[in-house]
Amino acid sequence: MLKYALKRTLQIIPTMIILSILVFYGVRLLPGIPKSERVSFTGDNATHIKYIEYMSGVVQGDFGVSRRTGRPIINEILMRFPYTIALAFGGIVVGSLIGVILGIVAAVNHNSKMDDFIMVTSLVTTSMPLFFLAVMFMLFFCVYLKLLPSRSLDSWKGFILPIVTLGLPAVGFIARTTRSAMLDVLTHDYIRASRARGIPEKIVVYAHAFRNTLIPIMTAVAVRFGELLAGTVLVENSFSVPGMGRLVLDAIIYGDYGMIMAGVISLALAFLIVNLVIDLLYHVADPRLSFDKKTQ
Repeated sequence: MLKYALKRTLQIIPTMIILSILVFYGVRLLPGIPKSERVSFTGDNATHIKYIEYMSGVVQGDFGVSRRTGRPIINEILMRFPYTIALAFGGIVVGSLIGVILGIVAAVNHNSKMDDFIMVTSLVTTSMPLFFLAVMFMLFFCVYLKLLPSRSLDSWKGFILPIVTLGLPAVGFIARTTRSAMLDVLTHDYIRASRARGIPEKIVVYAHAFRNTLIPIMTAVAVRFGELLAGTVLVENSFSVPGMGRLVLDAIIYGDYGMIMAGVISLALAFLIVNLVIDLLYHVADPRLSFDKKTQ
């Protein structure tokens, strides 16, 4: 497994190189960028030369200085990144727990009113825009009930609404994935054999069937985590969370191109690392997967 993990880790390097090139050149095509920073293929200010100089600093942890604040960009990222990671992981935990439970219940009660209700609810939660959920939650829990703060992170209560707002749209996707995987597994012969031997239904469902649905569920979680990272831009701005999403948005507004590049690269790296972890967990969830050359 160590050899496989090392190979998968090294695959991140070319991905990040390609991404950094696209971001570096893409930012220099944005409107309003100074003429000296625009894409050029000749002279000492050629873009590829600047890219090499920029990446030489990045590998040493130097992303340059923010045009907006005058402070080192790496300091801004280290200060903001924990908030974004906390929201994204909190959101995916909420979405996964609720989604998996609803998916299992829907599969066990297939073609019943409960199944229909869960599927409709899942569709509704998936379709709701994040900014709409944020406004509705603030009106209900902050204005009317006065139970939670709307724009304060002084205590753990301040993280509840942003995390729930991020996690709720993930519920529908994960619930539908879990339901489909469970329905497929429940038709297998070994499930029928377990029931025929008189094994209690709860053990059949949760110990035998659910264990064999972990691969598609983890895949759904990995996909949704990337969308949650992107969704932090809206949620952080709505709840005034000083995270990476809000940092990148401010950088776009004020034309802080160095901050835009650093923010996108940092979020992309976080997404790739999470996918690497999920990929390795596949083999923990299903030991039948091997690490031989054919699998790799």
